[in-house]
Amino acid sequence: MRVLVTGASGTIGGAAARALLRRGHHVVGVVRAAGQAVPEGVEPLVADLFEAGAAAAAAEGVDGAVHAASTNDERAGEFDRVVVRALLDRFAGTGRPLVYTSGLWLHGDTGGVPAAEDAPFDPPSVVAWRPELERMVAEAADGVRTVRIRPGLVYGHGRGYVPAVLAPQEAPGGGLVVRHFGAGDNRWAVVHADDLGELYALALEAAPAGSVYLGVTDDPVRVADAAQVVADRHGARVEAWDPKDAERYWGVMVQPFLLDQVATAARARSELGWRPHHPSLLEELKQGG
Repeated sequence: MRVLVTGASGTIGGAAARALLRRGHHVVGVVRAAGQAVPEGVEPLVADLFEAGAAAAAAEGVDGAVHAASTNDERAGEFDRVVVRALLDRFAGTGRPLVYTSGLWLHGDTGGVPAAEDAPFDPPSVVAWRPELERMVAEAADGVRTVRIRPGLVYGHGRGYVPAVLAPQEAPGGGLVVRHFGAGDNRWAVVHADDLGELYALALEAAPAGSVYLGVTDDPVRVADAAQVVADRHGARVEAWDPKDAERYWGVMVQPFLLDQVATAARARSELGWRPHHPSLLEELKQGG
């Protein structure tokens, strides 16, 4: 298939593009500016998807799409609405696949029982707009083969939020410190970018219309443990960071990193044959990823 991938220079979009290429598809990757790096073999397409008609024009002549782009700021919800609406309108009545990137943060704290796709929504404020977008995508499944993927915290190749959140810093009294928000007893549900990319490719090829999948490994990582691995590698100490103080630097982004999330990808394994096999987050951090 000729597949449009938005955000092809990003962590998720790039991983999805690489997986699609490995499986023999032609990938058209949307980037915001000329010269932005995309995986080798991707046909780059420079476009500002916020512009009227840009997303629809980008989707001209493709057999399916993966929407993985995000503005990563306060405009993220409006950006998703603009792009998703345009792609749905372009594909209406064709049955072509559209894979939409949602997120596990949508479920809030999951408690001790691993969350599945039908777990209730309780999103932090930074993604409070996502339920509306999920409804939009789900309701279009009659004419478009829509698929929603809710990734956990994505890691791999030194990219994603984890290296930034747990980056060693100069301590006031000297030396280095790795700080985690709060006590660090909460768990992150995670997924390697390359495993997630394979899930996107499988979903684009074979997932039923209206389907939804959690993209996570079944082994959540305690935040304090991840921080300790980073600290050991840099000869630093670990320190709890009061969330109120952290909000002065990270704002509302502190909230999702305080979530305690455990989830299962049993549906993706059973329906799509997805088998994550890349190194765990702790192994990746030990190697400097």
